[in-house]
This record gives sequence, structure tokens and C-alpha cells, in this order.
Amino acid sequence: MSNWLISGGTILTSDDAGTIIENGYVLGVENKIVAVGSGQPETSDVDRVIDATGMLVCPGFINAHTHLCMILGRSLGSDRTLLHWLSETQIPLMQAFEPEDYAISMELGAIENLKAGNTTICEIFFTPHYSDGVDEISVNSLDRTGIRSIFFRCTNDENFYEDFIETRADIMRRSEHLICHCQTSRTRIGVGPLVPWSSSPKAFEDAIQISQNKNVLIHLHTSETPEYNDLVRQRTGKSNVEMLADVGALGNQVMLNHCVHLSDSDIELIAETGSHVIHDPTSNMILASGVAPIPKLRAKNINIGLACDGPACNNNQDMIQTMKDAALLQKVVTRQPDILVAKDVFRMATRGGAKAIGMGDSLGAIQPGFLADLILIDTQVPHLTPLHDPIATLVYSARGSDVHTVMVDGKIVMQNRQILTVDEKEILAKARERARKAWKQAQNRKKF
Repeated sequence: MSNWLISGGTILTSDDAGTIIENGYVLGVENKIVAVGSGQPETSDVDRVIDATGMLVCPGFINAHTHLCMILGRSLGSDRTLLHWLSETQIPLMQAFEPEDYAISMELGAIENLKAGNTTICEIFFTPHYSDGVDEISVNSLDRTGIRSIFFRCTNDENFYEDFIETRADIMRRSEHLICHCQTSRTRIGVGPLVPWSSSPKAFEDAIQISQNKNVLIHLHTSETPEYNDLVRQRTGKSNVEMLADVGALGNQVMLNHCVHLSDSDIELIAETGSHVIHDPTSNMILASGVAPIPKLRAKNINIGLACDGPACNNNQDMIQTMKDAALLQKVVTRQPDILVAKDVFRMATRGGAKAIGMGDSLGAIQPGFLADLILIDTQVPHLTPLHDPIATLVYSARGSDVHTVMVDGKIVMQNRQILTVDEKEILAKARERARKAWKQAQNRKKF
């Protein structure tokens, strides 16, 4: 596809003014948007026309935190707190994985994200099998699906589960290899200690060094549960955020995920350093982690992205549901219906995520010069009829399964809900088989 035109839809631009265009068009050349307007463009010299009549045309959602590496553990350990969920089911399962399982996991997860309209994901990858090169296998598998991704290679050098610890030297060597050999136009690499209580201060300093030398992002689980903060305070005498400030791990290259249990001084540190916050309302509810203080963060002009979290701790990758959960959760705990409204969470899922990954000037909006990561949502269904307020209807009434067509980097990767880049049926069959085998092996190990 070189020159292309999307016409006839209602365009939710997510531009600075929040412009909505009925019966609009988007004109593109290769992977860039060149014109947006109402009616028809002046030129008709295009190679492909996509009819968006009866559809919403939106920027692709940015799922700014997920763990596709855990997707084969979907629904295992339900109704437990975070640490019990990890130790009782997910860690034993991951220890039973084989290298091929990571390729399958990435492909399955990318399909699920694309079919929900998530054109960009932040994969927070960790494994006990780094020595087998599964990080490189995973990056290449993600890239093959056509999704845009930032692949965060995360690890710990102390006090984590058996087999999940690397030496600082190995972390540096393997991270730099991935950065130098596996980045493409759609796939970038990031780094980050996985959890705050299981990395030494030197490991955080190493991550900062890589970030600065290689110009890559840092992604950090932060203040997710009271236990998180207790474990960090036992080791350092500081809160999670204070500890990060102490080692220099805050700033505009840093994404802080969860941020549920924050003090006012923590919030001030995040704001002062220009760090980004990623909000995962659904997984926070499922794991009973708590409610992030989103209104307080917004009051300090902290940039907030939105995320599903992993398919094993959320159970799906539906960013539309996540937008709704984000809005409803704040309404119910504050008893203020306007505390977080539809347009706010839509912006988090688009512009907020784009800014957090350092692409705020090229992604997350439909406007000239931006990358063509676009989705078409079919509104010709009962639960989206009538369409009085397009953004409110999207956030409160739509589902990921309403996404009809997905374009990433100017290429159509899903049309009429059919993935065009990989064999979905084959991947689903392999995922079912490998999940059963790995879980059986994990259970057998626990018996000894």
C-alpha cells in the first residue's frame, strides 16, 4: 500500500482540541497521515480506499503495560492477591516453559491485542530462561505479527524466585545485545529491574546507564501493593518512589507502572521529575491491589497512560474495557460522576500512552504528520445504537470485539476481524497444547 484513503467514518482525532469529524476522511502516504478532513479530499489519486461508513475511526490504542510472556497462565490462580498469585501458579508455570513457548506466547498475545484495537504494546518481559535466548526469540516473534511494540527486558539481580535472577554483568551484556541487534522501525527495546525489592541499587544504576547511553526507556513496577512498599522500606528505609529518586531512576525516560499506594510526597517526586505513570485499573481490581490516586496525579499534570496489564492477571487485553474500568473505578470511590470522564480515559489510551513511550509528537492522534496506526470500530450493532456521543459510546458501550479493521504503520494487519500477518488458528492450537503440557509439568514439579 502506498497512497490510501479512509472515508465515510466518524473520526475521533484525539488531537489537542479533541476534534470529532463526522463523515470524515483520512488520507495517507505509506506510513504517514497527510490529510484529515470532512467529506472527500481534493485528490482522488489513491491506491486503496477503505470504506468506513458506519464506523468510528480512532488512533490505535496504546496498551502501555502487559506481560504476554505470561499469557499461557491465563486464569490460573484466580482470586488471590498478587504475591500468592505469582508464587502459587505463575512462577511454577513459567519455570516449566520451553523456548518455543515464548514465540507462541508473543504471537498469541499480539493477535489478542490487535483484535482489540491495540496497535502498540509495552511488553514487560521476564523469564527464568534468558540463557536460552528467549528474549531475542520473543522480540522477533512480536515483530513478525505486525504490531508496534516496546519490548522491556526486565530482570532482577537479588532476592527473587529461583532461576529468575541474573548477574549484573549478564543483564548488561544481554540487554545491550538486544538493543543493538533486535530493534526495527516498529519494535524498540527498553530495560528495567522487574520489581523494586529484588534489585540492588547498582542494578538500577546499570539500567539508568543503559537508558542514557542507548537512548532507551525504563519501565518499573511501582508501589503496586502495600506489601511492595513494605518490602522496599525493609531494604532501604524509604518508600518505593523515594528509593527510585535516591538512585536516580526517575525522569521523562521512565514509566512507573501501577502507582497505587503513593504518599503526597511520592506524587510530588513523580511530578517534579517528569516521570510518566501507567494506570492498570482492571488488574488492580482483580488482584485487590487498590485504587490508584488518578485525580491527584492529574492535578499535578503528571502524564498518565493506560494499560490492560498481562492477560494472566487481567484475563484479557481489551483496552476499551480498561477505559471503562478506569472511569468507573474513580467514580465509585469518590462518588463524583465527573471526576474522570470518557474523554479523559480515551486520551490516556491514546495520547497519554504515546507521550509515555516518547512518541507524543508522532503517535496517538489522527493528524497530518503522525504515523498511521489506526483502527475502525463497527457501530452498526445494537449495543452501539444510537450514537449520540461517539466518545462516550466508545468508552461505555463498545467492546474490543467491535474493532473491524486495524492499520499499523500504514499497513493493514487486520481486516473484517481477520488477522493478515500470521496464522491465528495454528497459533491458538499450539497455545492450547503447550499451556496444557507446561501446567502439567509445573504441577508434577510441585509434588516433589
